[in-house]
Amino acid sequence: MTGYYPHSFEARITTHDVGSSRYVYKVIFLPGEVATDLPLDTYPRLRVTGEIAGHPYEGSCTPVRGRYYLLLSNTFLAAIDAEVGDEVEVRLAVADQNAVAIPMALLHALQENPDIQEAWDELTPGKQRGLAYMVASAKTPPTIAKRINQVFDIITGKRDARGHPIKR
Repeated sequence: MTGYYPHSFEARITTHDVGSSRYVYKVIFLPGEVATDLPLDTYPRLRVTGEIAGHPYEGSCTPVRGRYYLLLSNTFLAAIDAEVGDEVEVRLAVADQNAVAIPMALLHALQENPDIQEAWDELTPGKQRGLAYMVASAKTPPTIAKRINQVFDIITGKRDARGHPIKR
């Protein structure tokens, strides 16, 4: 994948401990000059697209103690054959902050339910992305159907944001 990426730098993959040994993330911290060039004041969790070690990357710049990092999953690290301590080339561009990738099954279900589609349209792009991910991460048709029902229940207030039933 090659494209126009106005922000390019070399960075070392490192860990970020968020206060518990249970939560240690693999990350790349943005150099200060790159962070300064990005509209992070307007979008504190700026969505970006680009390449890391030549592989497509989509994510967000996450703030922590005056710095920003890109989160790297174990799957992504395996795809680029890299680990903590490795130096990689990073090329980034600012992504459309309102873009939401909606899985086809969820899109069809929304189209079949105009009231829920209307409520969906009123959600912020971030909330839409989270709910879309809930469906996209499902592997089997029964799980996809179950997750769509959960998304609909979240939208209609029958479940909380994590998908747990709300007791009334």
